[in-house]
Amino acid sequence: MKKVVGTAFLCLTILVTVSWAINPQLFKIAWYQKPEVDTYKSFPTREISPSSTPFSFAIDTSKGNKLDSVMVQNWESQYVPFSEYFEKGDLLAFLVIKNDTLVYEKYGGKYNRKTVSNTFSIGKTMISILTGKAIDLGYIKDTEQKVIEYLPELNDLPNFDEITIQNLLNMKSGLKFKRAGKGIFSDLFCDEARFYYTNNLKNDLVKVKADTLPGTRWKYSNLDPLFLTWVLERATKTNVSEFFEREIWKPVGAEYGGSWGIDREGGLENSPSSFQCTAIDLAKIGRLYLNEGIRDTVQILSSDWVNKSTTINKENRGNTAKGWQKATHQYYWWLPQENYEGDYSAEGLRGQRLYVNPKENIIIVQFANRGYGGYPYRAIAHHFSSDSN
Repeated sequence: MKKVVGTAFLCLTILVTVSWAINPQLFKIAWYQKPEVDTYKSFPTREISPSSTPFSFAIDTSKGNKLDSVMVQNWESQYVPFSEYFEKGDLLAFLVIKNDTLVYEKYGGKYNRKTVSNTFSIGKTMISILTGKAIDLGYIKDTEQKVIEYLPELNDLPNFDEITIQNLLNMKSGLKFKRAGKGIFSDLFCDEARFYYTNNLKNDLVKVKADTLPGTRWKYSNLDPLFLTWVLERATKTNVSEFFEREIWKPVGAEYGGSWGIDREGGLENSPSSFQCTAIDLAKIGRLYLNEGIRDTVQILSSDWVNKSTTINKENRGNTAKGWQKATHQYYWWLPQENYEGDYSAEGLRGQRLYVNPKENIIIVQFANRGYGGYPYRAIAHHFSSDSN
């Protein structure tokens, strides 16, 4: 029996070793599969430091306990008490900020105010913010510039000579990208997994193919923000993490550090799916947009960029119809069109959310573990607005 077990173990070891040698990327995909909120810890990261003058929200949670009984819409379009939404959604953090005051704060699992979590696709939104800042500072002239002006190595690839920064920001590059979600075997070979687990993003990016003409069709893809990350690196002559820390993270008054996942040491940020921070500091990004790019009296980001990002452009109305709110996607923000009231959100895998409602002067941050959907944020914003009257 021991001999059989020993032989089996040896065969398994050989199989694992050969699989790693032949295709380490595929091996990582099979091993880790769908990433969790702390999967990033297994890969290289580039740290970002907090501000030396952190901003602090006022705190008054005296009315916050009423939220637990408020009826909200869950991922099955059912109305349930918020307490049930929190528990069954396996939420890790939920913050509500109104008028610069933290009115509700709740954590699940082992999370607390200091816990850093992957925000997944909220990283895309950070890249959008950085693009606006790069334009503000003159590193990029405008969104109509061609990508090949910064990445001439793409010049010989089909259709790349027509792709603009605007195309990337609206996910209309026309590049082929296969998403996960069609079964285990299909997911192993999808582009979403391949680019998440790669150790050489730039090498993989120069191999992508065109699918449609740039600017003609919206398609949710990690390729567009990845190319934009590369453009930012080339335009600013520094990596995205350093640019973000200097121009956004420290200026908004982040209290805690964060990080970006990178493909390898010294490599490119895996921006579409590996930006890590605390919930309370993510709320300060929401505050920046709520205040049209201003922290107190300092203009960190132009109000023009904030408005362009969060006001629905008629050319983008067909980008998608996400959920009952029929949210459109532009500049890596989700903008609800149903009963439009000017609210918007940044969203990530497994239920990470940054929601901003300028009408109610409310910011909501949600971190979650399971990735359930649902859209309780408007109801919660309205609850705290009516409750304060």
